[in-house]
Amino acid sequence: MDELMEQLDDTEISASNWLKIAKDLEHKVTHHLDEEEHEVFQMAGKALTEKQKISLASDYIKEITKTR
Repeated sequence: MDELMEQLDDTEISASNWLKIAKDLEHKVTHHLDEEEHEVFQMAGKALTEKQKISLASDYIKEITKTR
């Protein structure tokens, strides 16, 4: 991902390959987040109490709503 970020930084936005690099980066980030989400949420689900899960979910929804 760092390499793709550097490539984007070094490439003019008007260049024909800029969009391909951006899409490659999007794919890698999305794939990474999906993996992390699965692993971390599985562990958190086992370690947190139901009350903690509800509180975190509420905080997450509030933050997402605020940033949209």
